[in-house]
Amino acid sequence: MDLQQCWTNYLKAEQLLEQGHWPEAHNLYDQVLTHLPSHIHNAVKDEQTKPCQFGCLLRSLRDSAISQSEILNKMGQYQSAFDLLNQSYGLLQFISIEPTELIEATHSILDKSCNDLLSHMGAFCSAQRNAQWMLEFEHVQKAHHHFSSLKSYGNNLESFH
Repeated sequence: MDLQQCWTNYLKAEQLLEQGHWPEAHNLYDQVLTHLPSHIHNAVKDEQTKPCQFGCLLRSLRDSAISQSEILNKMGQYQSAFDLLNQSYGLLQFISIEPTELIEATHSILDKSCNDLLSHMGAFCSAQRNAQWMLEFEHVQKAHHHFSSLKSYGNNLESFH
């Protein structure tokens, strides 16, 4: 699916969700979330990508993942909801350590998106009222700390050059 179709599906899914049409929104978000990561990777590689365009892709991934996870949660698909949030979070974290000008220019959007997804995972795991879910979230929090350390280390290395 090309980027334009992906964007159209995203906008339609948002509209359907607002109208309470979860099954239709679920299907469109599924399509978006299947293709959007590759568009994000391509945008990172494309030197013509503007920070505002990339920021839009990042926010779309974050918002799609959060909305889709809420739909999955309502459908009782708890593991799928958590996995989706975690995969989206992981994708953004790995992208955030790429040493490119585009990533530097959008680091605040990346950080906010990561933190929003982390916050959603925390709320989701807490709402499950189950020690196993809290253990899962603890692992994600540890990874978050390690990514923060990597970013900090990378920033310190760049300041020496």
